[in-house]
Amino acid sequence: MKVRFIFYCIGLFCLSLGVSLIIKGDLGAAPWDALAVGESYLFHLSIGTCIFINGCILICINAILLKERIEWLAALSIFVIGMLVDYWITVGLRTLEPIGFLQQLGLVLMGILILGIGISIYLQAKLPSSPMDTFMVAIHYRFGLNLRNSRLLNEAIAITLAILFHGAVGIATVIVACCLGFIIHFFYPIMERMYDKWSL
Repeated sequence: MKVRFIFYCIGLFCLSLGVSLIIKGDLGAAPWDALAVGESYLFHLSIGTCIFINGCILICINAILLKERIEWLAALSIFVIGMLVDYWITVGLRTLEPIGFLQQLGLVLMGILILGIGISIYLQAKLPSSPMDTFMVAIHYRFGLNLRNSRLLNEAIAITLAILFHGAVGIATVIVACCLGFIIHFFYPIMERMYDKWSL
């Protein structure tokens, strides 16, 4: 249980940092986060709060896709993620202001890498996952797609919603949608082997 908790905490820490770096790059945001950014402007809420609300809605959708009971404990994950994103944006990365396109792109690419690694790490703990990532897994199991293609479909749905809510859709959104699935697909088995080794 100790190893699971460590992986869970490190994963959420990396995930939230990756999300925040992408947002700070100001070239758009990851699809689900782009939706949250749009909602934050529209409803005058923090980005983290909107991430939490969207997550609660997805918890219900995931239960339908997986034909399981609603896993309300998953709300804990999305609450922590939302809280950490608000922390990074308002405190931790407050003074980080990229100058010029290359610095912005650098932040985005760094954020995508950290985000993908974070997701790959915390999924190993088999504790309640972020509803956004559980949605990817639900698509994977329900429709028989691999994790890469499941992530691509996940992101396509999020981008569509983000556009409807005038979210932070930009070049970074496209890069995340195209690359994140590959990063997870690459790092997941590595983190799985690491988790198994540490568990022994």
